[in-house]
Amino acid sequence: MNWYLLTLLPDAVAAGVPARVKDDFTAAFRAAGGPRTMALFRRESEGALELFFTPECPRHAMDLLERYGATPCDAPSLLGLELLVGHNEITYYLTT
Repeated sequence: MNWYLLTLLPDAVAAGVPARVKDDFTAAFRAAGGPRTMALFRRESEGALELFFTPECPRHAMDLLERYGATPCDAPSLLGLELLVGHNEITYYLTT
């Protein structure tokens, strides 16, 4: 199962895109009943902001991923990721 990645450049960050993605994702997460393995993470990387969506996300929020242009990617290292939306114990579910 693929993760999804949305890379936002500084102009998109300045325009408030991360907050819109987070709000839209939160709505999708709640509408789906808050699945344990559905989550949104962020990481800053070389002047850009990377938003990672767990493999459960397409099942409940594919329209959101397509709307923002998120693309499939390999699982990122969990080191340095910050949980934006999801259950705090998500790392347990992703590593077992």
